[in-house]
Amino acid sequence: MQIREVTVQNFKGIASMSWKPGAPFCCLIGAGDIGKTSLLDAIEATLSPRWITFMEADFLDCDTGNPIQIDVTIGELSSDLKSDERFGTFVRGWTKENVLRDEPISDDEPVLTVRLTVDATMEPVWELVREDLDRPKVLSNRDRALFGLVRLSGSDARHLAWGQGSVLARLTDNTDETAQRLAGAYRSARSNADFRDIPELAASAAAAEKQAKSLGAYVTGEYQPGLELGRSGFSSGSIALYDNGIPLRQAGLGTKRLATLAVQKSGIVEGAMILIDEIEHGLEPHRIMGAISQIKSDQKKNAAKHRPTGQILMTTHSDVALAEAGGEALRILRRDRHTRKMSVLAVKEPEVIGPVLRFTPRALLAKRVLIIEGYTEVGMLSGIKENWPERHDDIPIEQLGAALADGNGSQGVSLAATLKGLGYETCLFRDSDTDMKPADFDKLKAAGVPIIEYSGKVNTEQAIFLPSNDELVQRLLDFAAKEHGLQSVAACIASKVDGLSPEVAEGPFSEWVQNLDIDPVELRKTLGEVVHRKKWFKEQRIGRAASTLVWDVIRSNLDSDLATTFEKIETWLYE
Repeated sequence: MQIREVTVQNFKGIASMSWKPGAPFCCLIGAGDIGKTSLLDAIEATLSPRWITFMEADFLDCDTGNPIQIDVTIGELSSDLKSDERFGTFVRGWTKENVLRDEPISDDEPVLTVRLTVDATMEPVWELVREDLDRPKVLSNRDRALFGLVRLSGSDARHLAWGQGSVLARLTDNTDETAQRLAGAYRSARSNADFRDIPELAASAAAAEKQAKSLGAYVTGEYQPGLELGRSGFSSGSIALYDNGIPLRQAGLGTKRLATLAVQKSGIVEGAMILIDEIEHGLEPHRIMGAISQIKSDQKKNAAKHRPTGQILMTTHSDVALAEAGGEALRILRRDRHTRKMSVLAVKEPEVIGPVLRFTPRALLAKRVLIIEGYTEVGMLSGIKENWPERHDDIPIEQLGAALADGNGSQGVSLAATLKGLGYETCLFRDSDTDMKPADFDKLKAAGVPIIEYSGKVNTEQAIFLPSNDELVQRLLDFAAKEHGLQSVAACIASKVDGLSPEVAEGPFSEWVQNLDIDPVELRKTLGEVVHRKKWFKEQRIGRAASTLVWDVIRSNLDSDLATTFEKIETWLYE
């Protein structure tokens, strides 16, 4: 099953919102406390079979006079749910244009709308609704269980035992023989507890183990049912999943979360709707990547076999998870500070943000993003920004929600405009040695994206060399020689400077410059062009290593084009 639309009113920090996920896999991102978890809470409260206890704090502004209403419209329905014996009377239509209507026609997808309302009495009411019908159908917890919702958050391990209401309990065939054998096992528990001989329990454990391995949980032996006695005495809840003699409820946080998700997935016959809050919690980067990859792979396999794919709605603050999810899955949450109306924006051109996902995905978790034209500037600014906090009450740009992003050269214009359209404050920093195309300039102006560039027609390397005195030029050349070899650097420079031999160029700058009949400014401009053409500072690692030198150049001449340009960048990032 998949959610086609969710609308929320007066729930927690959300005054109103309407969202159509539009995909089987969605990765929700946004600023902290924007409402990502609240959105998952709203969906869970509406579709979970559990009884939800509401409090005053669950209402917007704690105002119980404005009732909570959450509508979740669900598609990819099973035949059972669409049958007249079940909910057929309340089936609605979802058009190809993603519009909901009460009376479906032949080309519409059959959908059901579940409505949760909570008024001042704090008593939740779950109903199936059609606006053209006078009376809705009240849904019980058993009815809601049919929608197959799974929620993974925190370290909830209740599904790792055969307790009342757990998925393992539902997975286990409840036959008279099973009950009798369990009763016998209870009686001899203290002397000889062995549940492996009960086929139904063993089958449930094996199904959970298979799913857990696929998601990346560490399985040291094999999953088996075992006895776990606690203060509450002996009951079905005392039978828990074990791995190599250790209760899974005692496993590490990451493995415990993945095992819990695996157990819940095992309990869903057809495509489950899975809500995952902060998938990275307790997981190493490789297991984050593995879990997301496996979930997406399962959906693709089901789609290829024309089986229900289900749906994953996932939140994250991890750049690893972002990169693995991909641009098509990204959904950016925005909320108006005054009205508290929430919107969820999809990336219309996923390929445009590809460079950010490949090189600096963490920038998408920021509020303000500086798009930088190339590797040289990205590396240098990554180091130079470390000098700024002492000028701003020891506050780094990251604390203000600002980030740097590689624009991948000419793609920077489209990237800046796209991010601006997704609600990010964006600015483009570029060299000025080539004029910007009029169409690109108009595109950024229309989007409201400012441009920062050098005042003269220079590239960054020239902007660095031009204000440098002889000592700083020598340090820059020594740095290039250390990275790329003295002879190679000297030969390249000599080939572009008239009257300079490679042998002389290997010597001190202050000596060989005295023997040249060339304007010092033109010489420095030529040196910068050589460094630029040869891409000696192009790698981010090298650019960052050179940032200390660049910072010294800036401090040596605060009126230079380099210094004033970088000051504009600093000012924008700290606005």
